[in-house]
Amino acid sequence: MQRKLRLWREAAYWLALGLLLALSVLLLFQKLGVFSVQWADESRHGVNAYEMMQRGDWVVSTYRGETDYWNLKPPLSMYGIMLGYKLFGYNTVGLRFYSAASMLCTMGLLALWLRRRVGRVASLVSQLFLMACFIVYGPHFARFGDADALYVLVYTLAMLCMLDSARDVRYLYGSAFCFGLAFMAKSWHAAMIPVTCLAFVCVTGQIRKLRPRQYALLIFFGLLPIAPWAVARIRFDGLAFFKAMLGTDVFERATTVLEGHVGGWFYYGEYLLKEPACVLALIVCAGALVWRVALRQKPTSLAWGLALWIWVPIVLFSLCVSKLSWYIFSSLPALGAALGVICGKLATGRRRVFRLACLLACVGLLGYWTAGNLRYVSALKPSDQYAQLMESFFLRERDSGMHAYIQYESENPYAEVDYRQWVQGELLEAVLAGDVICLDGGTAAFVNDPEPAYLIAHETGRETELLRDMQTVFEWGPLTVYRNNR
Repeated sequence: MQRKLRLWREAAYWLALGLLLALSVLLLFQKLGVFSVQWADESRHGVNAYEMMQRGDWVVSTYRGETDYWNLKPPLSMYGIMLGYKLFGYNTVGLRFYSAASMLCTMGLLALWLRRRVGRVASLVSQLFLMACFIVYGPHFARFGDADALYVLVYTLAMLCMLDSARDVRYLYGSAFCFGLAFMAKSWHAAMIPVTCLAFVCVTGQIRKLRPRQYALLIFFGLLPIAPWAVARIRFDGLAFFKAMLGTDVFERATTVLEGHVGGWFYYGEYLLKEPACVLALIVCAGALVWRVALRQKPTSLAWGLALWIWVPIVLFSLCVSKLSWYIFSSLPALGAALGVICGKLATGRRRVFRLACLLACVGLLGYWTAGNLRYVSALKPSDQYAQLMESFFLRERDSGMHAYIQYESENPYAEVDYRQWVQGELLEAVLAGDVICLDGGTAAFVNDPEPAYLIAHETGRETELLRDMQTVFEWGPLTVYRNNR
């Protein structure tokens, strides 16, 4: 009888996990290419990957044909975008596929690890938390072509190896290797991994088991994913790229406000408190902590590990002057895991009715927020008229290599951007749709271009006198595409 009950429970678990993963696929991949390309990091990554792919270069990222010293990330995320382009073509689905796939892997990996280490309830609740968290589907994360979703995946794997090192210290080699992968995705952000691991081995006493040979192996595995690219990069431009990485991504962001990214000491706490699923997880974790303190129970290695996983990035990035919300995305899987562990405890023990009521309340709220996220994703529509025009007009077979200019409305919504210069988001859309060569200068440069060229012009501020002899080839709302007569 007991064996049959266990089999039924196991079958129910796998059915529930399969259903949640299927819903996660809808949340992550439905209408993935609909939302317009974000004009900062996402578009920059997309252009970097496109140009690397066109040149067959796996080492040096460029932007508009010039070596890029603005996007100072190693190219692992660009490899992911290149894979998406290969699988789905040059479009926004190809741009974002690897991010959505990375987040799906993070969800499944965390759920399966918790199933093995804690139990079924913890596994399912952690999955439901990540589905319910709207942050996951917002800018810079799982539905956008930035480096963050891939970084969160390898960061999560590093932390799970760290937690397993409490049983076998050799799992730290996995954390070290993941540090190398995280560095290749997000540069010096990966330093959070060794800092967290060091704190963990100290509080659990594992540091006493480490010997010089093991430290050497940790360094070896950490450098293993980095060294081939680093050597090739140094051969190209010496230490210039690495100096810029260190100067901008570490010292300047730590000590000054870059690009207007300002925030106070409690910036990240305030950010998390705007997300209902995170508020629920923090309240439940705080309640569990008070309960353990009241009972004078010592924290387990799992509790220490999850706490460090959550708080090390939040605390250390709070010390930096520049604040960016996506810096602490790596803490979200830990919040979900912590909530899952506590909900697993609620499913057993005395006062069963009260415990089950609390568990059902948590699950009900997470389910409600997940349904809201599904409605949000289902309702997504194209939002950028320039992107819609380019996708409708440009053809790679016809327009590849053509010069293309743009003239935005004279009072345009792009801060500190000349309305005759391509904004990064539209530039990527044009390159993906038509493989055109995007040039700045607006109408005047278009008219004087000796080569065949297109101009995309907004009706507001359109220089009609200069365009009098130009051919109108396409119209989309207030936008018109002109072609010269070369």
